[in-house]
Amino acid sequence: MNQIAAYEKINDSQGIEMMGNAICRSGMFGCESKEAGIVFALQCVVENKPPLEMAKNYHLVKGKLTKRADAMLADFRRAGGKVTWDDLKNENVQSAIFDFEGIKTNGSFSMDDAQRAGLIRKGSAWDKTPAAMLRARCISETLRAIAPEIVQGVYVPEEIDVADAVAVTKSKPKPMKKAAPIVESIEVKDAPMEYRPNLASLIAENDLEYKTNLYWSNKGNIDIDLDQTWRDLPQDIQSKMEIGFDAFSKAVAK
Repeated sequence: MNQIAAYEKINDSQGIEMMGNAICRSGMFGCESKEAGIVFALQCVVENKPPLEMAKNYHLVKGKLTKRADAMLADFRRAGGKVTWDDLKNENVQSAIFDFEGIKTNGSFSMDDAQRAGLIRKGSAWDKTPAAMLRARCISETLRAIAPEIVQGVYVPEEIDVADAVAVTKSKPKPMKKAAPIVESIEVKDAPMEYRPNLASLIAENDLEYKTNLYWSNKGNIDIDLDQTWRDLPQDIQSKMEIGFDAFSKAVAK
């Protein structure tokens, strides 16, 4: 059954509520209440995408639907926009030129901006991965100004929860019984990609989003300059990361 046919059967309020309840019970996607599950389910139906596909772009943070900054940027590029970053590693300011419909706009967000907004807290993602956090705010604030049709009033996680801004989900993964070998030896195959919410939970809870992306970028499996993340890795790699997460987390944390 394709997605359209499946959603045709739950296009009434009762069907969406049932789907939302199922999402809530799953503990995935950062869903912590029935109401949040219904919001997520409704968005799935509106965009005609299954929940796991939606989770690549959207998160539920404190009951609010948010959109990943890299997903916003991807939509911007699909709409014909172009972005040229100055220095992706700069931890004091992230700035770029956003070219949209023939108009170039300078966008930036600095640690001074974050400080004035009260975003920086000791031990938070702003303290651990400042460049990534600055880049996310630069993207969301600039696109909200020059291409509101891309943002559509949705905020990025960094704008909702400044203490745990890179959290993807707060679901409790099943405890790992044994650690698998570090995934450095994984051979990349043309396996289908599949987003793994439990892996996302583990990465978020250990504040390893940025380091995981950097790890795989350095190995050549993804290109962070093209806004690729570990979610774009083949399924077999993601599976081994999840099974052997203890060993993997120690490897990327070095």
